[in-house]
Amino acid sequence: MTTQDGHKHGRGYWLRVGTVGVLAALLLTALLVSLDASARLPVVLRHTLTHSVIMAGLCGTLMPVIRHRLVRAGPVAQWAATIPALLAMAGLGSGLACGVLRVFEPWGGETYWQCVTAAYPVTALFTMTIGVVMTLYEAQRVRLDAIRHELRARELDHERALKMALQARLASLESRLQPHFLFNTLNAISALIQEDPAHAERMVERLAALLRFSLDATERGVVPLADELKIVTDYLEIERTRLGERLAFTVEAPAELGRAEVPPLSIQTLVENSVKHAIAPRPSGGRIRVTVGAGDRTLRLGVWDDGPGFSAEPLRAGHGLENLQSRLQARYGDAAALSIEARDGGTLVTVTLPRTRA
Repeated sequence: MTTQDGHKHGRGYWLRVGTVGVLAALLLTALLVSLDASARLPVVLRHTLTHSVIMAGLCGTLMPVIRHRLVRAGPVAQWAATIPALLAMAGLGSGLACGVLRVFEPWGGETYWQCVTAAYPVTALFTMTIGVVMTLYEAQRVRLDAIRHELRARELDHERALKMALQARLASLESRLQPHFLFNTLNAISALIQEDPAHAERMVERLAALLRFSLDATERGVVPLADELKIVTDYLEIERTRLGERLAFTVEAPAELGRAEVPPLSIQTLVENSVKHAIAPRPSGGRIRVTVGAGDRTLRLGVWDDGPGFSAEPLRAGHGLENLQSRLQARYGDAAALSIEARDGGTLVTVTLPRTRA
């Protein structure tokens, strides 16, 4: 227990120290009276209480300071310093207690040093026993407090990850419900009804699947890669219906990675960013390539487009990539990363995250 901890938990700490001191006095009184039938209980109790209160005050004040100074030392060094400190405090406490008793009580023929010499062995024994027990107890309590703080921090990180996922779901749903997106998509479907009813029906199914995925998937935290790639394909097919030959795309992913877990709407966010910033604004359109690769412990999700490109620096709050980056940080910490680089005359955005399977 550091001095900071002692200050923070002062009332509880000193209550424990005081309780131990009183219990030690009562136990010592019972022991001395049982060993010496001629001993007077009030006198013995007064002496033991005096010694115990002084020792409790000394140990309660000095031991946290000693442990704080030795916090970086190993267990052997800590105990090598703690035991002599307890013995020294026993001597100091015996001297203080005998001085107090001499002031308030008349002594017979016993001198001050005789009192200290007689009191020290018993005081040292009890100080060592109680000091060691209290040291072990306080060390264990501090460890438990640290574990509780760590669990609470993890709980907060989990809550933050869920909040980020919810924000991503709402942002994705909002983008689907934007009037121009729905209007253009429904207009394209309407044009297909007469020319290619089967194609129009597939577009309706894909739009419904995209909306349903946006609403439901993030409640699970992660989704199989195969499900994410399906919704990415549905999204790109819808956009290709709107943009026509201006959009060309490919999706390359090994079948054996289909069960790998990814955050929902992660690849879709990258693809949507490419459509919005690299393909739709250009009259000539462009190409998008989705790739998935894996190492022994990592999964790489890449989206390349042949647009003019941009860097990661200008990402602003609310930007799709910035939201995805925050979600990755909240869920995986430093184990995940989002990078942007120029590649093959275009821009490649890559998400690297730990490889897990459903």
